[in-house]
Amino acid sequence: MKPGRRNFIKISSIASLNVSLLGLKGSAAVLNDNSNELSASALSDLEANFIHPTDSSKSSCYWWWFNGLVNEAGITRDLEEFRAKGMGEVLLVNSSGGLGGVPFPQGAKFLSEEWKALYRHAMKEAKRLNIGVGINMSSGWCMGGPWIEPENSGRWYLQAEMDLQGPQKFSGKLPLPGNRTGYDKVFNPPGYKEYIDLPLEKLDYRDTAVVAIPLQQGRNHKINGRRAELLAAKSNHKDISNWAKSTEVMGPVSAPWENEAADAAIPVHQVIDLTDKVSKDGQLDWEVPAGSWRVIRTGHRMTGSRLMIAQPEGDGLSVDWYDHKGVDLQFENLGRMFIDEAAKVGNKPVYFCDDSFEDGFPNWTEKIIEHFKKYRGYDPRPYLPALSGYLVGSAEISDRFMHDYRKTLGDCMADEHYRHFADLCHKENMLVQNESAGPSRSGTISIDGLKNLGRSDFPMGEFWLGNNHEDESTIAPDKPYGVSRLDYGQNKVCKMVASAAHLYGKKTASAEAFTSMRHWLDYPGSLKQALDRAFCEGINRIAIHTSTATRPEDGKPGYEYGAGTHFNPNVTWWNKSGPFFDYVARSQYLLRAGSFVADVLYYNGDGVPNLVAQKHVDPQLGKGYDYDVCNEEVLLTRLTVKNGKITLPDGMSYRILVLPESTRMPLAVLQKISSLVKAGATIAGPKPLSDSGLKNYPDCDVELRSLAKALWGNAGEKLRIHTYGKGRVFDKEPIRNILLNDGIKPDFECSADAAIDFIHRSTPEAEIYFVTNKHGQPVLTDCSFRIKNRLPEIWDPVKGSISRQVDFKITDGRIRLPLKFEAFQSWFIVFPKSSTGTQAKKATHNYRELKPVQEISGPWQVQFDTRWGGPESITFENLQDWSLHSDNRIKYFSGTAVYTKQFEFALEPKAAGPVYLDLGTVKNIAEVSLNGRNLGIIWTAPWQVDISSALKKGKNELKIEVVNLWPNRLIGDAALPKEQRLTNTNISFKKDDKLLASGLLGPVVLKK
Repeated sequence: MKPGRRNFIKISSIASLNVSLLGLKGSAAVLNDNSNELSASALSDLEANFIHPTDSSKSSCYWWWFNGLVNEAGITRDLEEFRAKGMGEVLLVNSSGGLGGVPFPQGAKFLSEEWKALYRHAMKEAKRLNIGVGINMSSGWCMGGPWIEPENSGRWYLQAEMDLQGPQKFSGKLPLPGNRTGYDKVFNPPGYKEYIDLPLEKLDYRDTAVVAIPLQQGRNHKINGRRAELLAAKSNHKDISNWAKSTEVMGPVSAPWENEAADAAIPVHQVIDLTDKVSKDGQLDWEVPAGSWRVIRTGHRMTGSRLMIAQPEGDGLSVDWYDHKGVDLQFENLGRMFIDEAAKVGNKPVYFCDDSFEDGFPNWTEKIIEHFKKYRGYDPRPYLPALSGYLVGSAEISDRFMHDYRKTLGDCMADEHYRHFADLCHKENMLVQNESAGPSRSGTISIDGLKNLGRSDFPMGEFWLGNNHEDESTIAPDKPYGVSRLDYGQNKVCKMVASAAHLYGKKTASAEAFTSMRHWLDYPGSLKQALDRAFCEGINRIAIHTSTATRPEDGKPGYEYGAGTHFNPNVTWWNKSGPFFDYVARSQYLLRAGSFVADVLYYNGDGVPNLVAQKHVDPQLGKGYDYDVCNEEVLLTRLTVKNGKITLPDGMSYRILVLPESTRMPLAVLQKISSLVKAGATIAGPKPLSDSGLKNYPDCDVELRSLAKALWGNAGEKLRIHTYGKGRVFDKEPIRNILLNDGIKPDFECSADAAIDFIHRSTPEAEIYFVTNKHGQPVLTDCSFRIKNRLPEIWDPVKGSISRQVDFKITDGRIRLPLKFEAFQSWFIVFPKSSTGTQAKKATHNYRELKPVQEISGPWQVQFDTRWGGPESITFENLQDWSLHSDNRIKYFSGTAVYTKQFEFALEPKAAGPVYLDLGTVKNIAEVSLNGRNLGIIWTAPWQVDISSALKKGKNELKIEVVNLWPNRLIGDAALPKEQRLTNTNISFKKDDKLLASGLLGPVVLKK
C-alpha cells in the first residue's frame, strides 16, 4: 500500500537552508527553491566534490588497441574526447582481433618500432590531457608471451603406477604417466583442444616424487562409494563452467570424507619415499622389501595453455601461476619496455594490470614440495597417492591432506604471482590492478579469491549485461547465468571484490563494467540499472568495457571488438554522454568516502577454492543489514576488538563474527577467535571438532577440542550462549535475534523492500546512504535509516543537486523519509554530522506530484542528418517511431534528429510556478532547448526537465535533439551493395534483423 503524505505531517526536525548553485557545464544544480545563492567557498569538501567531481573519481575504460589498428589522429581524438566527456583514466589493452569470429584488419605490429612510436604518442597525449594510463601486462590475456618457456608455464600433475613383488633388487625404468591421465573430462579452459592431446614428449614432463605403498591382497585401498564422486574436485581435476556459482565450486571440496569400517587405508609410516632412488631418466634402483608394492610416480606436464586473442608478436604460453619466475620474465620482457618507452616522453604508466584469470585449472608447480613444507609445515610426499584416490592414513587424513594441497596452491598463487607482481610494480613506483578472483575458466582453480584481491592496489572484478537485460523478466533471480549474467539476480563476483577492498584496506573496489556480447544495443539509460546494482554491492570504481581505439578514416561505427558494450566516440550518442559520466563520478566519489558500514562479518573458512558468493540475504540475518566476508588470513592478521566491535586497522568494524557451518577449523584460527572473544567480541556458529589440516596431527585436534570446549561451554547443547572473557559465543541462535536483542535495528528498511537496494558509507563528516530502485516501474515508499540526531539531505547524483529541506520524522529511534523513485532512479540520502539543529521551516514534500497542464501535440518539424541518409527536413503530423516510417531514409536512420515546434503558454511563468517538460518515451537520449536556452541532456528517468527559467507567456520555441542507436542504419546498409553503404564496421548485421524503436515517441507534456 502506498503511503499518503498525511502520514508525514509531523516533522521532528527540518533543515531550512535553501541553496542554488551553478552546476557542471553551466547548468543549474538547484538545491531548493526561493533561496539565496551560496558561494562554492561555503560548501564542505564533500558537497563541493559531489557537485564538481575531481579527476580521481571519474570513470575509466578499457582502451583496446586491436591488431595495432591505430594512428596518431585517432589516439589524440580518443583521449581528447575521453577527457571532454568525463573519463579520467584508461586501461590500455593490446590484442589481436577476432574474438567471436569477428575479423579485424592489421595495423602496426605489436612491439615494432612503428607500434612503439604510437605508444609514445599515446603516453605523451595522456600526460598533456592529465589522463592516467594503466596497461594490461600481456597481449590479450591472461599473462604470458613468447618469452615463457615450457618450464615456466602452467602445470598439471600426472601419476603413473607400477607393481613390484618383494623381496627383490629392482633396477629398471618406471613407466611414464599418460599424457592426459586424469584429465578425460576437460571442456572449458580456453584453447584446450589444441594442447590437451599433445604427446608427453612435447609437454615438458618433469618428475616431482616417487613413493611406494604396500598392498594387501584382495583389499581396495582407494576411496569408494559416493565419496569417490568428490575425488576429481578434491584433487583439482574437475573442470567446471565459469558460469558455476561459488557454492557449486566450493561445495564438493568442503564435503568431508568420513571414515568407513571397510576402508583399507595405507598406514602413513609404511609409505616409502623412493625419490632419491630414481635417476633423471626414470631409472629406479631399489631393494624391494617383502610383500606386494605399488610404485607411484608423480610428475607434471605443462598444461599447454596459451594467451587468448594475443597478437602473434606477443603470443605464447601462459605463466606458471604458482611460481614467481614467470612474472619476472613478463616484467623484464614486456613491462620494462612499457616503462622505458613512456619515459622517453616524460610519462609513466599509473599501474600494470593482470586481467581476469581465465586459464583453466593448473594444479601443480615445479617447487610444490618446497612450497608445501613452507606453508603447511610437513612433507607431503607420503600423502601424494591420495591424489589418485588412495587412502593414506584414513579417509579423513587423506581428505585433510588434499585440503592442505589445495590450500598450498592458493597461497602460491597469492604470493608467488600476485604479491610478487605487486612488489615489482611498487619498486617502479607504480600500482597494480588485478582481476584475480574470477569468474575464471575453469571455475575450480585453487584460489583464495579474497587473498588474491588483497594483493592488489586496485582489487577488481567484473559485471556483465544479460543477453536481453532490457526485459526485466530475463534478469530475475530464477534465471540462469547464461541468460541473466547474474547469480540469483546479483553480480557473481562484485561482493567478493568489495569485501576484499574493505578487509585489506583498499579505497576502491573496481569492476570491468557492462561487458556483453551485444552490439550497439545499449546507451546510458540502459546501463544505469546494472551500474547501480554494482554500486550497492560495493563497487566504486568502474572501467567501462569497452572503448575500442579506432582511426577516423575507418568510418563509423568502425572496427569493433567481438564483445561489448561499445562505448567510444563512434557511438551515435557519444556527444551526449557527458551527464552519464558526471553521474558515475559523483556516485563514485561518495561511495569511496569514509568506510563501508556493515554489522556482520562472515568467516568463509580456510578451504580452497575459497570464493565469496554473490550478494544475498542470509535467512539467519534477514533484510536491512549489510555484511562482509573474510578469509583466514584477514582473521589471523587484521582483526582486533575495540569497544566490543570486531575492528580492522583501517577503521572498519563489525558487531558480530559468524562462523561457517563446519566442524573443521585450523587450530590457529580457533586460538585467534579465543583471543577476540576474550577481548569482547561476539561470535556465532557451530563448535569445531577437529583441525582442517594435518600440521601437528593428531595433537592439533586434542588442543583444538579443549579450547573449543572452553569457548562454547554448553552453547548449542542446553544453552544458545556462552560468556567467555568479555565476549560471547552463540550457537543455533539466529543472527538477527542476536543483533535485535543487542538493540541493533536494521540499518535500512523500506516499505517496498523488494524493489529498493542500498549501501551505507560513514565519514567523519556525514553518514551516506545510496538507495536505488532496482526495477523499471516507479516506487513510492517509506525509507527508514538507523540514524539519530541528524537532519537528512537528498543528494541527486544525476543533477548534482542537494536538497536540505526534507520531509521526515523520527520513528522507533530511526529517521524515516517518504521517497519516490522513478524507473531505476537512485538517491544519496546524506546525514551531515553538523546538521543537529532545532526544528526549522517545514518541508511539505520530498517529491513533486506533477500533473499534466498542456500536451504539446500536433505537427513537429524534424531535421535529420543527411550524412547518414536522413531527409534534410520533414514534418511529422504526430510523434512516431522512425523504424515504422514508410520512408526508408527515416526507417533505417541512425544518429541525431532535431525536433522543433512552437507552442503557446497562457500563464505568466512566475505565477505558474515550476513547470516541467515531460518527454514521455525517448529512444534513446535527448537534449532540450527552449527559446534558445539549453536546458540540458536527459538520459534517464524521469524523462523531464524544469523549463521554468526559459518559459515565456505566449509563443515558445521548443527544440529537442534525439539520438537513437546504430543497428537501424547497419540493418539498412546490410541490404545495400558495399559501395553504397554509409557505415563501415566488422560487425555483421542482416537485412532482416529487427529494427529498434527510435526517436521521440512522447507524449510530450507540460506538467506542474
